[in-house]
Amino acid sequence: MSLPSTRAARRPGGFSLIEVLVALTLLGVALLLGMQLVLQNPRIVRRADGERQAFRAMESTMEAVRAGVIPLETSQLDGFVTAVGAPAPKDLTILMEVAPAGLTGLYEVTLTARYSVYKIKYRKQLHTMVWSPA
Repeated sequence: MSLPSTRAARRPGGFSLIEVLVALTLLGVALLLGMQLVLQNPRIVRRADGERQAFRAMESTMEAVRAGVIPLETSQLDGFVTAVGAPAPKDLTILMEVAPAGLTGLYEVTLTARYSVYKIKYRKQLHTMVWSPA
C-alpha cells in the first residue's frame, strides 16, 4: 500500500504570474475603452444639442409660415433664437423651398437646415404640405 505524496496534497493556492498578467491586460483594455467613451461624451452631447436646436428652428419656422408671419415663398432664413436650452448654432441657416402641389392652395414646403458642430457640417431636412388660401 502506498501513501499519498505530501507534495500533491499540499499544493499552494493562488494565481500564477501568467494569470495575473492576463487579468491586468484585460482590465487595462476595458479601462481604455471606458475612457474613450468618457472623453467623447461632450462631443456627442454638443452634436445632439445642435440637432435639437436645428429641428426647433425648423418647427418654429413652419409654425410661422402656417400663421402667415413668414411669406410662403422660397427664401433663406438665419439668425434664430430658440426659447429653451442652449443657443442655436451660430451658423444655422434654413433654406425654405416652396413648390405648388396638385391642388389649388396646397404647397409642398421643404426646410433644409445647415449647421456645424466642432467644424463638422450637418444637414437636416423637414418636408411637409401647407395649405394657404389664394
